Amino acid sequence: MPRHVDHEQRRLEIVRATMEIVAERGTRGLSFRAVASRMGGSTTLITHYFPTQQALIDEVAATAVKLWDNQIRELDAQSDDPFRRLYNLLVWLVPTTDDGLAGERSRINLLSGQILGEENRATFETWDTTIRGFLRSHLEGLVPPGDVERTVELLRVTTNGVVLSVVEHPDSWPTERQLAVIDGVLQLLGLTSKPADGKSRSRARR
Repeated sequence: MPRHVDHEQRRLEIVRATMEIVAERGTRGLSFRAVASRMGGSTTLITHYFPTQQALIDEVAATAVKLWDNQIRELDAQSDDPFRRLYNLLVWLVPTTDDGLAGERSRINLLSGQILGEENRATFETWDTTIRGFLRSHLEGLVPPGDVERTVELLRVTTNGVVLSVVEHPDSWPTERQLAVIDGVLQLLGLTSKPADGKSRSRARR
């Protein structure tokens, strides 16, 4: 009897393997052979689902954004406290885990490489707009309405700066240092309440 294959799961496995390779080697290290080797199979395992490298990259961009969006929404559902939801979002936005760091390396390498088409580049740019929307909604009730846009800009620049710092110098940016930056910028903004349980929600995506 033929072995049942969950095709959606297999496609997701291929996408994850692709993102790992891009994170480690950049776009120049990406090939069907490299992805197949990572998965312990032949290149036909990949081409059965993605006949061209562009089709694979299209899927990577779309899947990454969908996964990140779902993770933020699941994170939000864990608390009704406005500050905790904001704090958890900010922690999620910086690479405090190995998976988070790999995900950011993959995203940055894709954006800096030459294999993303305009549509996929626009997908990642739209993701930044989505993040700003999440920040905006999380700041409601925490800062005066007239300060929301300024605060969104400061928080987004801060998290992006931490991401780039960690990608460039991972050994110099342990989790504690990343969280200290988040705590510091929140204090400067007059937002000093900590989550009631004292725990941060580290990003487990990517």
